[in-house]
Amino acid sequence: ESGKLSPDECKSALKSLQQNIPRDENDFKRIFDSYSTPVSYKQKFLDQNAFLVYYTKGFDGPGRPNIEDDAENSIQTMQYGARNDAWSAMDDSYVELEYGQRSSDSDAREVAALIKKVILALNAYLSLAPVADVEQASASLLRR
Repeated sequence: ESGKLSPDECKSALKSLQQNIPRDENDFKRIFDSYSTPVSYKQKFLDQNAFLVYYTKGFDGPGRPNIEDDAENSIQTMQYGARNDAWSAMDDSYVELEYGQRSSDSDAREVAALIKKVILALNAYLSLAPVADVEQASASLLRR
């Protein structure tokens, strides 16, 4: 069955991934957070008062713009969403490879599909990052 990965292949893939990609969720997300737009005071207020904001439809007084209309908060929300998608896909990949190193039932196509999800989520995140930051990170990877 050429579609199956051996436990040794899964172990080798895991070892390779873990050299550069944290297995811990908080460590993984911390890397993204260091390049993301920080959570603003306004976003914290919106999050803590979501019930109120939802039922007032963002009304912040007569003649004032909707409290939810803010491009910076929108970018931050999209960055954190892409970060969370990347973690979810990466965690699924780790779980599948961890399972595969204990059994001989890991499907190569499934692992490839999970890695593709990781790449798509990373590309979504990188599309929101400042171009100079992406270029600097790419250059540092090439120097390795």
